[in-house]
Amino acid sequence: MPLPSRRGAAPLVVTGDPVEQLTDPAPAALRQRLVDAVAALDGVRTGPSYVCVRGTCAFHLAPVLAHGPAEAFLAGSEFGHVHPPYDGSVHLMLPGRWARWAVAAGWGVTAVPRGSLLVYGPRDETESAVVELLLTQAYLFALGEAPPGPP
Repeated sequence: MPLPSRRGAAPLVVTGDPVEQLTDPAPAALRQRLVDAVAALDGVRTGPSYVCVRGTCAFHLAPVLAHGPAEAFLAGSEFGHVHPPYDGSVHLMLPGRWARWAVAAGWGVTAVPRGSLLVYGPRDETESAVVELLLTQAYLFALGEAPPGPP
């Protein structure tokens, strides 16, 4: 398996509208760490989501850098977002093989819109590193860089 398997039971989630994690939310500090890490990437600005509930922190790529295919974006230039603190999960777009690997390793489930993934909120530092890796792959997908497989 190219990604480590997520340990423990999956939280309860809704994969329709709105996409959300109902149980076992990410601790606020880990949620904020994810927001800070992605916000520090070149050309990313944070703001409200085009497709999610109030309190969501969305990642928008500068249009001049957004060379990825249409399926790399949830809406507009938004390639992913972190749900509000009461939830802490991540909703993003990944290239097909990364999405398959993430689901197979237990990190999340497919959601709407078609092709998107709900990635479970991290419960600890180790899980936070994997979720950050997945967010980085979503960023590279939005840039139009074909990401290789996981390390």
